[in-house]
Amino acid sequence: MRLFEVLINNKTLIAPTNGRQFRVVFNILIDFGGFNTYCDMSIYNLSESTAAKAFQRESILGFRAGYENNIDYLFRGQIRNVFKERQGPDTITRIIARGGTSFDKPIINQTLDKNANIVDMIRACCSALGYPPVIDDSQFSDVNVYANGMTISGDPRKYLDKFAQAHDFSYTLDNDKIIIVRNDAFRGGSPVVISEAEGMEGIPEISEVGCDVSTRLNPKLKIGGRIDIQSELRTFNFSNLYFVDVPPSAGVGVYRTFKLEHVGDSWGDSWTTKITSKR
Repeated sequence: MRLFEVLINNKTLIAPTNGRQFRVVFNILIDFGGFNTYCDMSIYNLSESTAAKAFQRESILGFRAGYENNIDYLFRGQIRNVFKERQGPDTITRIIARGGTSFDKPIINQTLDKNANIVDMIRACCSALGYPPVIDDSQFSDVNVYANGMTISGDPRKYLDKFAQAHDFSYTLDNDKIIIVRNDAFRGGSPVVISEAEGMEGIPEISEVGCDVSTRLNPKLKIGGRIDIQSELRTFNFSNLYFVDVPPSAGVGVYRTFKLEHVGDSWGDSWTTKITSKR
């Protein structure tokens, strides 16, 4: 049975439910292509007093979804805008939220000692931004230390961007943590199997750099984590299919998630995680 839960400022507003009483439609985006995560959520036919009291700008929205034996946070962030809409006889409270709970414009001013390593610098920037990092130090063991140390002064995001370009890693904000993964590595944990038997929707599209695939909504999927594509049916989007011999096993195997999009309608058919992944 599908379940979802809505929380405001860490307090439950809608307890875990299958949505028969409340209709909720949501679209949540987590992407290594950008720092922020996003949530666009519509709740149908809330009373005006409940909507006005609960969904206030800068309140913290939490959203958990999944199934009875597999429910977890898909999003946690700050409400930026709330709109009142109508669709036929239904009134809709639409909530636009951005990931994270710290929206000050932080400045870092820190000097790291001689022989500081890149992980120290990444951690310093994350601390200045107000979020703990999720990072595997061993992924950066090949990076030389900064023999003369370094002074970091200014916008910590700009420094993270420079470090990411120089040392080949991706980062994004997810559920109040900054996820950092080297571009040739992956986040810890076992691969999540994507197959017909495990809820895959449609068939995977394989390209020269990765795979796009959709599956039944799964909160176990994490940005930077691994998926294991197991499908006999696949479509291919290569630039030179007329001149390339594609082996029968092409496209199956393990990928790293680069973008996750969770979409759902508690009264409709949509309850899906769309995955963009790379080899």
